[in-house]
Formats: sequence, C-alpha cells, structure tokens
Amino acid sequence: MEISNINVSAISNALAKAKERKAVKESVQNEAGTATDNAKQKDTKLVENVKKNEEKANRKAFRDEERAKRRAEKQAANMSKKPSHMMKVARALNKLVPLNDQLQLTFNEITCNFSALQIDALASHLQHYNRSMATTNAMNSTILKIGQTVQITGGDPKFIGMIGKVAKSSQLRVKIDVPNQKKLVYIFTGQAKLYAEDSSISAAS
Repeated sequence: MEISNINVSAISNALAKAKERKAVKESVQNEAGTATDNAKQKDTKLVENVKKNEEKANRKAFRDEERAKRRAEKQAANMSKKPSHMMKVARALNKLVPLNDQLQLTFNEITCNFSALQIDALASHLQHYNRSMATTNAMNSTILKIGQTVQITGGDPKFIGMIGKVAKSSQLRVKIDVPNQKKLVYIFTGQAKLYAEDSSISAAS
C-alpha cells in the first residue's frame, strides 16, 4: 500500500513537472512569437515609412523641376520681348513710307555724319517746311464741296490712296469720311483730289 502511494506520488510529481516544463515552453514560444510579430510590424512600418519618404521626395523633386522649367521659360520669354517703348518705335518705323535709293543714301549720310542735336534741328526745319508748303497749297486749292468723292493724296501715309466723301470742308482743312475708318480723316485741302467720277461730272458741268 505504501509502495503504491509512493508510485502515485512520484507519477503525480513527474506529471506536475512535465506540465510546468510544457507551460514554460509554451510561454517562451508565445513570447518569441510576440517578439517576432512585433519585429515584423516594426519592419513593415519601417518599409512603409521609407516608401512614403521616397514618394514625398519624388513629388518634391518633380515640383522643383516644374518650377525651374516655368522660371526658365518665363525668363526666355522676357528676354525675347522688346521693351514697350522699343515696340512703339518699331511700329512707327513700319508706318513710314519706304525711301528710294537716292533718299536712303542721303538719309545714311545725314545720320552717319551729323550729331543727334543737328539731326533734330534738321528734322524740325523739314517739318516746318512741309507744313508751310501744305498750307500754301491748301490756300491755292479749290475748296472741296461736302459730299464730293475724293482721293487722299497727302498727310498720314496710311490714308494715302484711300477714297471717301467730304464730310467737312474749309479753305485750309478738310475732313474725309473714309469707309471702314472709325474717325474722319483730317487733312489739308490740297492733300485730296476729286475722284475720277466726280472729276468727269465737274468737267461736264
């Protein structure tokens, strides 16, 4: 009976120790598994952070590149543009009547051999001469009648050759109503002549 009790006790102790060992082993395994899961989560977060940082850096680099392109294009456009006052000068030049070879040669000689002050003085004298001659011609011209059809022969080069009707008339000046022009063309009386149709009518009368 005592032997039996001893065997049962020994077996119980052995089973208890086995359970303890199993429990310890399972605990160690659980801790190891938890540590592995935590490590995996950390690795995943690290990879995600690295990926996010790369995407952020790529977006920033793309934005910087686009800004640099736009800045370069703007600078190139500004360099190619003429200042507004130079554009006005170019437009004024395009409105001038072309010079023939002889006049171009004279112009070149004047601009190459005279100072800006002398050229300005000469231009003023030429302008006065032209105005004086236009006034003289107007005073000696026949006054145009309102409604007559005339062809412009002087004044602003862009109107020369255009045909219109006399809207206002005096001995010195005349205003011509030219089709497709917003304003009446204001010229000296001697800077317009009767158009062919009106000329034949006047001759007949």
